[in-house]
Amino acid sequence: MSMRGPLTFDGWYPRDHKPSAPPTNEEERRAAAVKYGLRPEDYHSMDKDDVIKFAGDYPDLGVVTYDHKDPYEAWTDRQNRRNWGELVPIDMMRYRGDRLTFTGLEAEDYTTWGSIVMCLRVLVPMALIAWYFCNDHPNALRWRNPAMPKQYPYDFYRAYPFDDPRKYPIVNYSFDLE
Repeated sequence: MSMRGPLTFDGWYPRDHKPSAPPTNEEERRAAAVKYGLRPEDYHSMDKDDVIKFAGDYPDLGVVTYDHKDPYEAWTDRQNRRNWGELVPIDMMRYRGDRLTFTGLEAEDYTTWGSIVMCLRVLVPMALIAWYFCNDHPNALRWRNPAMPKQYPYDFYRAYPFDDPRKYPIVNYSFDLE
């Protein structure tokens, strides 16, 4: 009985998947195709002159975005629409489900003026609401009820820092007739 699983077969370890030098002849190309689990006719290596994508003998899988894949297939990884053991394109992070697509279904109408209008649609009402609640008119709507300043029996500000505040009493009101 043969054992199956990620730790029991050759080729699981990352050192076995490290890209080697790009293939130079047909035999090396076939070996690279077998290494990455592709048919020899499906294997195309990256362009050596592409300094961003070039990664040795790693295959060029093309651009297959999240939206190009069938949403009803039973994916092993449903969030990224990938199956276990499936090769990952070198620029997969660009074409995740929350990133770029090339299906033509998305709206590409982001212009400078459109984004300015979008910002103003948010900022102008916020400014008007802030002005309405913060203006000094006595009949304006307030966040809390207006109140008179707190009355203290002594002038603490005149006594600060070393004097006794009882030397400076404040008469807020009096019952004496004048």
